[in-house]
Amino acid sequence: MQYNVMNVLNHTQDTALLLAKLADTIREFPDVVDRCLQQSGEYEIFNSLHGTADTTEQHFPSTFWERLGIRHIISANRNSKTASPNQEAIATEKDQWGHMRKDDSIEALAKYFSSCSVVQFADYVSVKNAACFWDGLFADVIKKAVEKQTIDFIFQLGDVTGRSVFEIDEVLDIIGQYSKYGSVSLVMDEQEALTLWEVLCGINYDPPPMEKFQLQFGTMHIDNFLIFYNNGILLNTKEGQSGFAGRSWNNIHSYPHSREFFLAGYQLGLLLPLTIPHAILLGLAVSGTYRATASIPTSRTLLTYINDWMPTIH
Repeated sequence: MQYNVMNVLNHTQDTALLLAKLADTIREFPDVVDRCLQQSGEYEIFNSLHGTADTTEQHFPSTFWERLGIRHIISANRNSKTASPNQEAIATEKDQWGHMRKDDSIEALAKYFSSCSVVQFADYVSVKNAACFWDGLFADVIKKAVEKQTIDFIFQLGDVTGRSVFEIDEVLDIIGQYSKYGSVSLVMDEQEALTLWEVLCGINYDPPPMEKFQLQFGTMHIDNFLIFYNNGILLNTKEGQSGFAGRSWNNIHSYPHSREFFLAGYQLGLLLPLTIPHAILLGLAVSGTYRATASIPTSRTLLTYINDWMPTIH
């Protein structure tokens, strides 16, 4: 029997209510929406919802975040654009986490993360020594800087083809640690998730994809496991599975940067803060708006897109 996961990614009677809530939130916080989306290509995004107008002296260059494997970080600190020489040196340093523990970077990072709301990590497979850096970041920074579960962490693995079971188990254990100090979402596309299954479970047991994803989630200490499709999301949580479809298109095809803009909208939803279903639909709306306008979405174009979307839901 053939299973088509896309069949479960349909609109429900709740979709219109979720979209109406999104529209109300966007109208309430247009400046926050515009600022976050316009900065979506940057590493550091200013949280104008809870931030201050004061500019701090602390700034980490983009190469620093690249080395740590962090793609986006939303902080309540408005930072200067001048990085210290020591930080520049660390950014290009080839040694692993141990080098960073020998200077004042740990203290600076701990102070910085204490005011962070959302942290989105880069694909695990694209970051050299990712497990080392993410484990060190958790042990030396997160555990010291975050007293309450206030940060939303977004992780991605990428295509783990060629990685050993030990490597994958190691990084999943590290990712799971972050759930002690915040909410953890793991985002993969369908093929990436199926490859993950093959690496960890082999091919002797081959259940339908939806069952694979839920079984995978059950082995991970995370809060949300999102399977990204071109126009929808399959969400796996402790409560079960939920499918979320984007706005219907006449021609559904792969579109460049769809996932990138989905994540921009998803992290914005977490910042506002909205529930996970709201954040997912906001991600789909941001991605869809980009597809429709071929430009970075704004609060105005998002509202237009959502208002045009709602009447199509039956």
